[in-house]
Amino acid sequence: QYFHKSVMLVTHHNENSFTKGIILNRPTNLFLGDEDFLNENGDPFILEGGRMSERKNESNEWRIWYGGDVHGLYSDDPEIICLHSVRSELGRNVSQEVMKNVMLTNYQGARQIVDAGDATSSDFWVFAGYAGWTSGQLLDELKRESWYMVSADSQTVWSELVRQRDEESDPRNVGLTTWSMLMRMIGREGEAQHLSDSFADLTLKEWAADTILFNSSITFAEIQDGLDESGLINSVDKLVRLAIDAKEGKVIGAGSILRGSSADSSPFLLWDQKFHKSVVLVLQDDDDVTIGVLLNHPTTRSHPLTLPNGQEVHVTVRYGGSYGLPFVTDQPVVFLHAKQELKDRDCGEPVGNSDPSHIWICSDQQAAGAISKGYANQHDFMAVQGFSIWNKEDENLLGDVLDGSFEVVSQKNSEQVWSILMMQEILSHESIDRNFQLSLDAWSVEGKKDNLSSRFVYESTVSVADLSDDASRFWIEAVLLGKIVSVRKYSAFE
Repeated sequence: QYFHKSVMLVTHHNENSFTKGIILNRPTNLFLGDEDFLNENGDPFILEGGRMSERKNESNEWRIWYGGDVHGLYSDDPEIICLHSVRSELGRNVSQEVMKNVMLTNYQGARQIVDAGDATSSDFWVFAGYAGWTSGQLLDELKRESWYMVSADSQTVWSELVRQRDEESDPRNVGLTTWSMLMRMIGREGEAQHLSDSFADLTLKEWAADTILFNSSITFAEIQDGLDESGLINSVDKLVRLAIDAKEGKVIGAGSILRGSSADSSPFLLWDQKFHKSVVLVLQDDDDVTIGVLLNHPTTRSHPLTLPNGQEVHVTVRYGGSYGLPFVTDQPVVFLHAKQELKDRDCGEPVGNSDPSHIWICSDQQAAGAISKGYANQHDFMAVQGFSIWNKEDENLLGDVLDGSFEVVSQKNSEQVWSILMMQEILSHESIDRNFQLSLDAWSVEGKKDNLSSRFVYESTVSVADLSDDASRFWIEAVLLGKIVSVRKYSAFE
């Protein structure tokens, strides 16, 4: 999301190797002192000769801009890039000129200039991280008009950076004024107006709220460690919640049904929208990995079952996840059912060890055999292709449950969830509205976990909850249907 309506200053370009740039219009509200900048040993940075220790007990204050995700704010090895216009001899010696009257240096160079008395920390714009392109990549993006080239002088650059510093104290403004001004400069004001308050604008603001809006009491160490002051309390709360869920029979294992978070601010608005208000069946859970399938995403495809008499019936294929079996071209389709008569006739086996197990798994041959013998029809089966995988070394599903990204559906509600999802049809322009609503209905069976009032996107009348639902819907349309067909709720969709 952070590239949307970004203003990029290219700081290095080699057509045969690498292009590097920094985003100019993503100011954060994070201010760092000299003691927050660490050397390669993790100690506070001290200039050669120990001049930092000779200074008064005053620390320079440096406001941080989000320059990009490469060696950025949340990196173990952040790269600091400082822009300035200090023309002293020292300023020129420790800097490179990227355009007339726009100089670039690192933090060490900026500190040298400040300690020499040639400038103050407020004369520098400090960027954490950068964006990078491989050879030819940025040129291809320019040809596709993913970017527009702007001829701007240093006065334009500095006036906008100063305005951001002095007027845009809230990072959720995301520098849209700067972007719109530059669009006017290149004669694209109409396009800029058409794209204002778009879906992408709103998700960009939520990205800013999640990534570059900091609590005023946060420290640099907490950013890098991903911790906050309530971390210990939250950990205790999670353990208590886990104990309560276990007492209620809500445990994670093969056969468990989970759903996406019911928190007002969905953890899946910005990433993995397929999991927003999703329903997931866990197929396997061991010491190394958890494997599940999404149940609530019918696709446009069906899987043929050939009966012994030669008749062919079709079962709608559902998107189970983005993983498949390695080195297998024709990925397997998993067949599931919850019909008691089929269980009594041993059509397959239960998923997991719960007693009684609600959902069973079977082969396509077993499904075809049951249909041919009249025990079932194709609508009694759910066919799923693709898997969702959580590697326990990297992405622990239990951790996702503990932090509220997923919630375990109680056994008493799982049958109703399944029954609702079985009413979904093959995905089409005609069925998508009903399918999406049935998906929401199935997800809602477990109820809402909190009673918080809905939060709205910054300076918008759109709630975050509605934006998250729309993001999920647009994912279904773009990925599974192949075309965005929703009624335009926003001024534009791009």
